[in-house]
Amino acid sequence: MEITKPAFAALAAATLLFAAPATADDAAQSGAEVGKWTQDYQAALRLAAEKDVPVFLKFTGSDWCGWCKLMEKNVFREPAFSDWAATNAVLVSIDFPQAENVPTVPEAFKARNRHLAQVYGVQGFPTYFVLSPSGKTLGTLGASRDATAEAFVAAVSEIAAKGRTAPKD
Repeated sequence: MEITKPAFAALAAATLLFAAPATADDAAQSGAEVGKWTQDYQAALRLAAEKDVPVFLKFTGSDWCGWCKLMEKNVFREPAFSDWAATNAVLVSIDFPQAENVPTVPEAFKARNRHLAQVYGVQGFPTYFVLSPSGKTLGTLGASRDATAEAFVAAVSEIAAKGRTAPKD
């Protein structure tokens, strides 16, 4: 489905007006807990391996990306997503904010985030990856205008299940 420029502009304006900003401020800057957002990629990988749960990577432009804000509002801030994540995944926010005066991402993470975007081949925002507990990429997801928390959880769960049935990597 192709989105026309006027339709995209209208969607972007609507998300700016109605979507609560999705900022990395919500994500811990160090350490990781199952079901909680963190910016600490390494801690998330260690915890996922220890707890044998998948990693959910969110590559986002939290303060400028209309699709990111839409997904934040319609999926990640909904109880269906947070209830699922509480026992089923380690959540990592890899953020690329554009605001200079809002220190949402520690300076030490900025170069690392650019490196991770290259490693994972991120072509646009938002892009989501589901990793096995050992860090192997199991699948990717993108944004959808019609996304619901329930449908997104089902899609992530289906991808994560592949990691459970695949031979250990």
